[in-house]
Amino acid sequence: MKIKKKVVSAAVIGAGMLVMTACGEQKLPEEVYKEAMGNMEELESVYFTESRSLSAAEEGVGTFTRGAVTYSDPLEAYLESDMNLIDLTEPLELDFRIHGDIVEARENEQWRNYGTTRDELNTTLRPQEDLQFFLDFEEEFLMKEEEEYYEVSFKGVDERHRVLAEQKLQELGVTESLGGLDDATRESIQLNRIDMVAYIDKETMYVTGYDTRFTFSVELAGERQSFNEISNVRYDEFNNVEGNLETYMEEKIKEIQQEKMEEQEENGEDEDEQEAEE
Repeated sequence: MKIKKKVVSAAVIGAGMLVMTACGEQKLPEEVYKEAMGNMEELESVYFTESRSLSAAEEGVGTFTRGAVTYSDPLEAYLESDMNLIDLTEPLELDFRIHGDIVEARENEQWRNYGTTRDELNTTLRPQEDLQFFLDFEEEFLMKEEEEYYEVSFKGVDERHRVLAEQKLQELGVTESLGGLDDATRESIQLNRIDMVAYIDKETMYVTGYDTRFTFSVELAGERQSFNEISNVRYDEFNNVEGNLETYMEEKIKEIQQEKMEEQEENGEDEDEQEAEE
């Protein structure tokens, strides 16, 4: 009996050691995240969609942007953006093209200098710009492993995470308009929550998309202002974007529309079959 117990105990301990070894070989969330960011920095080209909504000081704006970028020297990009404002009955549609540091917008079929710099568009053009926000808290990352991708996430609700709200105010241009944030303004920041989820393909270790949400309030000019920003970004066609970018975008949109039509037709056929069965 004692021998049997020893054998069972040894088997249990051995199994435990195997589990510990396997766990030890698993990547940490921050390792997966950093590896994916490094791979995104090495991209030659990519297609993306970006949806953002911002509610602040009882004003609201929503944008949907799709674009193609080639990270050659100089950087080239073509973007199509729809902007919805509270006081606009119809969305404002703008096309952008970027060549190096030159940013142009199309107005009345004419390309004109847009009066902005490429740096102001970096969070759209380079995914690592947004994702770097969270690296100071990499030890708090969580990770869920799905069949084809890693899901790395972060949630900030504590006082130590207020620095992320400060960085967001800076990105939105609020900090610059105030000439910087004083100590009283920083102390007035009240976090509701800050969320981030990044989706990372297991095979390529590219970021296929990420979702972020910043919800907080702050005292500005003697009034408490609430901020709620939601972003959803997706990436595709890694290193497969080439040729004239405007032409590429036209063909890509036709392809997407065709896929939607086929999906709708397929769903319609499924509904007809269900009705026939009933």
